[in-house]
Amino acid sequence: MRGVVARHAPLARALVRAGTSQPTSRARARRISTPSAAPLDVEVILRHAEPEHRDVVKRAVERAERVRDRWTVETIEFLDPGALHSVENAVRAVCGDEVEVRAWGGFASAERRRATIARADSVDEEEIRDTVRVLRVQGNFMFDAATHRDFLGAILGTGIKREKVGDIVVTGERGADVMVSPEMAEFLSTALTSVRTVKVEAREVDASELKVPEPKVEDIFSSESSTRLDALGSAGFRMSRSKFVAHVESGDVKVNWKEVKKGRYDLSAGDVVSCRGKGRLEVVDIQPARKEGRFACNLRRYV
Repeated sequence: MRGVVARHAPLARALVRAGTSQPTSRARARRISTPSAAPLDVEVILRHAEPEHRDVVKRAVERAERVRDRWTVETIEFLDPGALHSVENAVRAVCGDEVEVRAWGGFASAERRRATIARADSVDEEEIRDTVRVLRVQGNFMFDAATHRDFLGAILGTGIKREKVGDIVVTGERGADVMVSPEMAEFLSTALTSVRTVKVEAREVDASELKVPEPKVEDIFSSESSTRLDALGSAGFRMSRSKFVAHVESGDVKVNWKEVKKGRYDLSAGDVVSCRGKGRLEVVDIQPARKEGRFACNLRRYV
């Protein structure tokens, strides 16, 4: 999804002090090139990383240092956009322009992607793309279509962890295409035998067979009294504020892929709000409205 701007102000300030700049976060498969910079201490990086990202950032930095020192190539498991942004910032801050982070999730608009860490110009695009395989899960869902949650639950039920699985493209009555690592494609082809009560066959297919539908997008323009999550969320998902707050308090809502349980959380342009079962909402722009005390909000909903 485009336009993801995570809040990383403390880390950004640390990066500026080190002579680096913030990365672009819109490219889906790219090379992250940076100017030379004085490396930051790893502990400084971890202190400024989001708490839920610290473990993956620590592992990524360790791998990046190994890549820099030994000229190896390392690939991390699937990351959501927030975690990937933290990893990119951390690797840049520690290794400067000696090491690159290149991300791929199986298709151009994939949300969850694997990050390959390598010395500059040491990995080509074909190798990057080979880090993600397409697993086709087929069954008879004609009379009872399975959801994203159903497929994910069945996959995790085989005993693997969430980071081993990328995006899941549900194909209606036919089943779903699942982005996985090469070793998981082999494992799930035998371990995944049913989704709910429907028997399925799972097999790896060539990436050229993958057909990703265009997301349904709705632009919403709304005048609101505040930029709080409960105000913009209820407007964007078209439900009463009390109903949306119930979703927030039950843990169904995330902002920039981080769970938020307070409706008073303040939103900014570039934030992405997801509500389980309702899709995602991007805050495109917020401007003061002509009427004092109001805000003109441009929201984009992905269903």
